[in-house]
Amino acid sequence: MKSTKLKLYVWENVLHDYTPGIMFALAPDVETARRLLRERCTYLPQEDIDREPAVCETPVAYFLYGAG
Repeated sequence: MKSTKLKLYVWENVLHDYTPGIMFALAPDVETARRLLRERCTYLPQEDIDREPAVCETPVAYFLYGAG
């Protein structure tokens, strides 16, 4: 059985309220990543999910400071 290589899809500067947020999904392709986000998020603006995410295939680190 062939294993599917997963990638980390990262959307930055999304889900704006007072400050921007971040969305991410670990999936084999971007459409699956979008589907997973739609299943988990109760509020997901279409313009945010339509943006092209960063695609990470090698070790990487991200961070986002909390607001307030």
